[in-house]
Amino acid sequence: MIRIVAAALSFLLMAAMAEAASPRIGGPVDAIRLPNLTGRIIDTGQARGKTVVLYFWNNLCGCTEQLIALNSFVSNQKGRPFVFIAVNEGQNKAIVEGVIRDNKLPYEALLDRDLAAGKKQFGIRVLPTIFVIDKNGILREKLIGMVDTKRLESIIQRYL
Repeated sequence: MIRIVAAALSFLLMAAMAEAASPRIGGPVDAIRLPNLTGRIIDTGQARGKTVVLYFWNNLCGCTEQLIALNSFVSNQKGRPFVFIAVNEGQNKAIVEGVIRDNKLPYEALLDRDLAAGKKQFGIRVLPTIFVIDKNGILREKLIGMVDTKRLESIIQRYL
């Protein structure tokens, strides 16, 4: 009985710690370091001074259509202090490359194959999950699930 209680408490503590690690609105966001499609490690901390959108997705969640719909908006932000990063959750490089290439998406795509960033660092349970981070590295918006694309663009625009 004591072992069962100890195991249950241990599980709850680990769950609480994982939840505590996820960024909170108004708080700082830790950088993530993941490989892009060429294998280069991208450190999102290097984008300090820019508005950063982290769009956690995979092609099984209906997210691909929104990534395609955002193409024009993201392309129109060239020259502004803005970075849009599509963080793929749990899929292999070939799938992600196909989506990016076939749809001519202008996004930096990162591979989170073992879900270390998404689930462990950001506490993601639903895809897509979108984080809008201001120029000072502070989380301003966390959007869970599908959001109307025009509404998402309006939200991002507030922080540019």
